[in-house]
Amino acid sequence: MAAPLARVSVWPVTGRTLSTAAALCRRAAPLGPFPNDQFRDKDLDSLKKYRSFNRYYRQADKESKKTGNWWRSYRQFLYPTKDEDVQKVDIGFPYFSSSVSQRLKAQKEVLKANHKNPELEKAARHRTLLIPLDEVRSEWEVTWGPNHIQRVAEHYGVFKDLFGEAMFVPRVPLRIHYNTGEDAVMPVYYGNVVTPTEVSLNLVL
Repeated sequence: MAAPLARVSVWPVTGRTLSTAAALCRRAAPLGPFPNDQFRDKDLDSLKKYRSFNRYYRQADKESKKTGNWWRSYRQFLYPTKDEDVQKVDIGFPYFSSSVSQRLKAQKEVLKANHKNPELEKAARHRTLLIPLDEVRSEWEVTWGPNHIQRVAEHYGVFKDLFGEAMFVPRVPLRIHYNTGEDAVMPVYYGNVVTPTEVSLNLVL
């Protein structure tokens, strides 16, 4: 008697699984006719023969450029062109920066001042010129840095994976350090590797 009872207890679970699968299989009606609907239920031997791949390719390319085609090919879905790119939604903070021409003009003025400075020329010639990297990084973060970081994130698909069609320009610099000891910290840079053991420790912003 143990075997029939076991079978009866399994049947309701199986029924629920089948009903869920049936509900998931429902699909909405297509937006329009599919590409090959005109050839449905027709004799293939009576259809027009292209006799050449080049002729077929020209005709297929012509049909794909017609207006009203609601479908996209596999290649168009993976590699959309600029015309097919979806308009990105900016979810970042509002920011008003100077124009590119003004930035370039300020850079040219700095270069002219450096060329006229004899002390800089002498230090560069004697290889004793020291560049203040902290000042360079601070200037980069204010001017071109946010746009550079945004381009890198777009290139590697970070915004697409996290926010879909949304994007933003990182205007606020974020510096993250993990405590690895009493007097040591592990900073997070662009591209460095931080182990789970180091991440599990205290976080310092």
